[in-house]
Amino acid sequence: MRKFSTLVIVISMVASSAWAEPLAAGKPAGVKAAQMGGKEWLVFGGIGVVAAGVLIATSGGRSSNLQNQTVTVITTSATAV
Repeated sequence: MRKFSTLVIVISMVASSAWAEPLAAGKPAGVKAAQMGGKEWLVFGGIGVVAAGVLIATSGGRSSNLQNQTVTVITTSATAV
């Protein structure tokens, strides 16, 4: 699990630096410039992938077949006279 987590972190760091655009010299790098970018689909896509992963991980994947299970009940009774 540790190796998998390390792999995910490395991939996310490389991918985020690959999509980052360098800032132009002399231009502001504020909120308005960030809002003008069209990268919202990356955020929503990432959230969707995480949600799908959580749903798959928590689904369990097991199903019990109740139709073929037999139940045996043994009762004993004693009466005192």
